[in-house]
Amino acid sequence: MPNKTAISIKRSLDRLTAQKKIMSIHKGFFIIIPPTYQNMGVLPPIMFIDDLMNYLNRPYYLSLISAAALHGAAHQQPQSHYICTNMPSLRATRKSGININYISKCNLKNNFIDKKKTESGYINVSNPLLTCIDLLNYNKTIGGLNRASTIINELSDEINIDNLNSKIFDLASNADLQRLGFLWECHTAQQDLANQLFTLLEKHLKRIRSYKLTNSKPAIKDNFKNRWNINVNTIIEIDE
Repeated sequence: MPNKTAISIKRSLDRLTAQKKIMSIHKGFFIIIPPTYQNMGVLPPIMFIDDLMNYLNRPYYLSLISAAALHGAAHQQPQSHYICTNMPSLRATRKSGININYISKCNLKNNFIDKKKTESGYINVSNPLLTCIDLLNYNKTIGGLNRASTIINELSDEINIDNLNSKIFDLASNADLQRLGFLWECHTAQQDLANQLFTLLEKHLKRIRSYKLTNSKPAIKDNFKNRWNINVNTIIEIDE
């Protein structure tokens, strides 16, 4: 708008914001609220997340409960949206009716990311396998290991077993892969996935080291009664 001054643009934006026709999401980034959404006063984040992350020049994918919901496996609809992106960290977006949390990774990979169609275009979403891995790694972010296990139980049926290949070692720690295999075998009746993962671990690792099921509790002595060498130091309760 070359014919407009910075002051007149700011006044126009302020006026449109007061009329709830637009909303500032990030410095310099506004969303237009069409008439169909003006009663809500906000757009669903899934409709503008791709534009926002492109504006910020950040790679990203929708993750955790948000991704699980798009794959049809969230135990309940998420009240917050979760986005994985690269470093440095982004501050959470808290606006009227909008709650977006950003999870920063040092080395964001392009593997295991799907494109999902929305009303406004396409959005990057972690595929079911990567979603399960992130749910374990960031379980405290979504309410703990039991909640993560409940969603993994629902989501695992959507996993393509061909995705279980050597590339997963670039995505997850050995500890989380062993924990995932333990959950598949002992709590979610996903024996085929468990067997495929265990075969990969045997080929990739010189030995399968021992890890606690949760790091937030002490290990239980002599509690390694599974091939995953997981110290079962907490009780897993999955909501059906």
